[in-house]
Amino acid sequence: MLKVKNQKCITRLADKTFQANKTRNIIAVIAIALTTILFTALFTIGSGAVESFQYNTMLQAGGKCHATIKFASPSIYEGVKSHPLVKETGYRLITADSVDNPEFLKRRVEMYYEDETCMELSFISLKEGSIPQAENEIIMDVPSLDLLGVPARIGEKLTLLLTVKGQQVEREFVLSGYWEPVNPSMNVGFAICSKAYTLKYADELAYTHDAANVQDYSMTGSVMYDLMFTNSYGMKQKMQTLVEDLGYSLNDKDDNFISANVNWAYLSNSMGADPLTIMTVAAALGLIILTGYLIIYNIFQISVIRDIRFYGLLKTIGTTGKQIKKIIRRQGMRLSLYGIPIGLVVGFLIGKAIVPFIIEVSNYSDGEISISLNPLIFVGAALFSLFTVAISTRKPGRMAAAISPVEAVKYTDTSAEIRKKNKKSTDGGKLFKMALSNLGRNRKRTILVIISLSLSVILMNSVVTLAESFDLNKYLSTFVDTDFLAAHALYFNSDYRSSDERISESLIQAIKEGPGFEEGGRILFYPGVSVKMPEPNPIHLNEYGAAMNAEGEWINVDENMYPRANLYGLEELPLARMEIVAGEKDPAVLKEKLDTGNYIIEGLETDDYGEVYEKYVKYSIGDKVTIHNSSGLEKEVEVIAQIKIKYYTNSVRYSSVDYVFYTSKEGYEKLGGDMDSVMTYVFQCLDEKEGEMEQFLASYTENQEPMMSYESKTRYLDEFQSLKGTFTLVGGVLSLIIGIIGVLNFVNACITSIITRKKEFATLKAIGMTEKQIQKMVCMEGGYYAAGVVFFSLTAGSIFSLVVMGNFVMFWFTTYRFILWPMLIVLPFMVILGILVPYITIRITDKESVVEMLREE
Repeated sequence: MLKVKNQKCITRLADKTFQANKTRNIIAVIAIALTTILFTALFTIGSGAVESFQYNTMLQAGGKCHATIKFASPSIYEGVKSHPLVKETGYRLITADSVDNPEFLKRRVEMYYEDETCMELSFISLKEGSIPQAENEIIMDVPSLDLLGVPARIGEKLTLLLTVKGQQVEREFVLSGYWEPVNPSMNVGFAICSKAYTLKYADELAYTHDAANVQDYSMTGSVMYDLMFTNSYGMKQKMQTLVEDLGYSLNDKDDNFISANVNWAYLSNSMGADPLTIMTVAAALGLIILTGYLIIYNIFQISVIRDIRFYGLLKTIGTTGKQIKKIIRRQGMRLSLYGIPIGLVVGFLIGKAIVPFIIEVSNYSDGEISISLNPLIFVGAALFSLFTVAISTRKPGRMAAAISPVEAVKYTDTSAEIRKKNKKSTDGGKLFKMALSNLGRNRKRTILVIISLSLSVILMNSVVTLAESFDLNKYLSTFVDTDFLAAHALYFNSDYRSSDERISESLIQAIKEGPGFEEGGRILFYPGVSVKMPEPNPIHLNEYGAAMNAEGEWINVDENMYPRANLYGLEELPLARMEIVAGEKDPAVLKEKLDTGNYIIEGLETDDYGEVYEKYVKYSIGDKVTIHNSSGLEKEVEVIAQIKIKYYTNSVRYSSVDYVFYTSKEGYEKLGGDMDSVMTYVFQCLDEKEGEMEQFLASYTENQEPMMSYESKTRYLDEFQSLKGTFTLVGGVLSLIIGIIGVLNFVNACITSIITRKKEFATLKAIGMTEKQIQKMVCMEGGYYAAGVVFFSLTAGSIFSLVVMGNFVMFWFTTYRFILWPMLIVLPFMVILGILVPYITIRITDKESVVEMLREE
C-alpha cells in the first residue's frame, strides 16, 4: 500500500470541520465542562473534606507527626534521627508524671521538655516571648495560665505541684513565653521547661521505665519521639522497619518490646490497602466516568449523525477509516482544551463552596477549614475527563469510519442489528404504537438514556436509605443509658481511682431538686478486689518479674498472685438498665439474689458493634467464684448473669484488669466494697425539662462545684444528627450533579432523535399527519422514556437496596431499613420531564417547511 504524507491535510481537514460546527462545539464544550466540573468538584470536596477532617483530627490528637515512639530511652535518639526513613525527629522528654495543681482538675496539664521540632509538630507557636533557656523558665498555653490565675505576661511567676516518680514536689517558674492553643476545646494543657532544667534535675529524670518491667509505672525520664517520614503512606510498615532496625519489637510479648504507634489522624494510614475503601473509590470513579460517557458520547453521536453524509463523501475520495477516526479524535481533544479548563475552575469553586457546609454539619463545626490548591486535584480531574472524552468519541469514530457513502445517504439512526419486518396490522398507525416503535430503532441508546436518568434516582434513594439506617437508639446506647450522667471531673478524664474522686452528695441532692428530675441511681466502684485462683495457681512470674497467665499474657495481680478485678455496686436504676447477655433477666429476681451477697454478675468486653469478645469470657452461668478483697475477706459467689461492659456508662473508663464484676449496692457492701466510692450518678429527666436541667447543671458545675461535671444525652444526640446530616448533604450533592447530567443526556437524546428524523417528519406531514400529531407522538416517546425510568429505578433500586445496602454495614450504629419513598417522590417529576423536554425540543427545531426538510441533504 502506497503511503502518502497527508498528516497536515488531515489536521487541516479536522480543524476546518471543527470550525464549521459551531453549535456542536458549544454543546460539546458544555458537556465536557460539565463532566470536568463533576470530577473536579468531587475531587475538591473529597480532598478538602479529607484535608479539613485530617487537620482537625490532628488538633484532637495533639500533633501532626506521622508516628510516635513512646516511653523510650534517650539513648536511641541518634539512631532514630539518622534512620533513612525518618525525615524529622521531635524530642519530648517527660519531666513529671503529673501536674497536680487543683486548678487543673477539669483540664489537666502535662509537663515536658521539647525541642523546636517537637513544638512545631505539636502546633506550639509562641504568641509572645521566647523558648525557655534558664532552669526556672517555662512556657505555657494561655488557658492553663488562666486556670492558675496567672496573667499571660512575660516574667510572671507561677508555682506547679509535680509528681515525679511517686514523690510530690513544688517548684517555682518564671514565664518566658506563652501561646494560644490552635484547638481551644482540647481538654489538656502543656507546660514546657528548658534544657537547663533537665540538666539540673538529671538524677530524678534518669530513664528507669522498662516496658518489660511492669512494676515501674513512672514515665518520668522517658522520651517520646515524634517522627515525620518521607511521606504519610505505609506508615505502619515504616514504623515496623524502624523499630526492628533499632533492635526492638512491637509485640508486647517480646522481651525487647517498645511502645509505638502511627498518628490516627492521617487517613492514608487507614485507606491504603483496605479492599472496601478501594472498591468504594473505584465505584465512585466508575460512576462518574459512566455519567460523563453517556452525555459526551451522545454529543459526539449527534455530531457524527449530522455529518454522516460528509464522512461518506470523504470515503469516496479515498479517506481511510483510520484517518476519519483521527479527525473525530482530534476534534474531541480540541474541544477538551476549551471545556476542561472551564470545568476545572468552576468545579474547584463549587467544591470549595460545598466543603464548609460539610464541615459545618460534622463534629468539626468549630474547626479549621483547609482547602489547598492541590495540583493532584486538577491533574486527576483533567486526566479522567480526557479519558472520558477518549472513550466517548471512540464509538462515534468507529461508526463514521465504517459507513459507506451509500449507507451514509440512507442513514436514519436505527440500530443495525434490528431487521425490518413487514407489518400486516391495521392499527399500526396509532400514535402510541408509532412512538413505542421509534424507541426500538436504537435500543442501545434508549437503554443508556434510561440508565443515565435512573442513576441519580437510585443513588439518591441509596443515600436516603443509608441516612435513615442510622440507628439513633443503637448510637445512643453506646454512650448513654440515661438522660444524664454526673461525676467528678477526673472521671471524664479516665482518672477515677478511689473515693477521693467521688461525686459529691451535695450535687446529687441538687440534681434531685433540679427541674424535671424523675429518678436516679448511684454507681459505686471498688478496685480493691481480686479473684482467688485454684491450686496450683496458673499465674507465674517470667524472668523479668512480670506476672503472666497460663496463655503467656501479662496480667495485673495483687500480692497473693491473684488477678485484680473491678467491682461495681449499682442502685436500682442503673441495675435495671443493664444489657444482660445471659443468665437471670428478671430485674426483681436478679436484685433479690444480688442483695444476699451470694451472687455476682460478670462484665463482658465488646467490640465497636456491641458483639461480645468470646475469648475474654471467663465464666459460665452457675460457676463459682471466690472474691478476695484487700481487707482479707473472702467470699464464694455464683455467677448469676453476664452483661456487656459499656465504656461510657457503667465502667471506670479505663481498663487495667481482666476481671469485671457487677452487683447491687447491698451486695457490693456485703462483698467489702468501699461505700464512699460513689463513682457516678445517673438519672432520668422529663423530656420537656431536659433543656432546663442541662442549663442548671452547666451553671452549677461552673459556679457551685467546679470539680464536678456531667454528660447529657443531648450532646450525643447533636453529634448523631450532625453525622447524619453530613452524609445526606454529600450524597445529595452527588445525586444532584449526576441528575443534571442525566437530564442533559436525555435532552441530547431527544435532539439526536429529532434531528435525524427531519425527513421522516416531513414525509409524515406530506401524507397528512398534522404538526400537533407529530408533537404528540414525540411527547409519547418521552413518556415511554419516563416509564422506562420508573420501571428500571424501582426494580434496580429495590434490588440494589436489598442486596447491596442490606448487606453493607458502614457504621456500627446502622440498622438497615428498606425504603422506596424517595424514588416515589422524584419519579413523578421524571414523568413530567420526559414529556416536557421532547415537546420543547420539537417546538424549537421543527420550524422549516415540508419542502425545505425534504430537500435537506
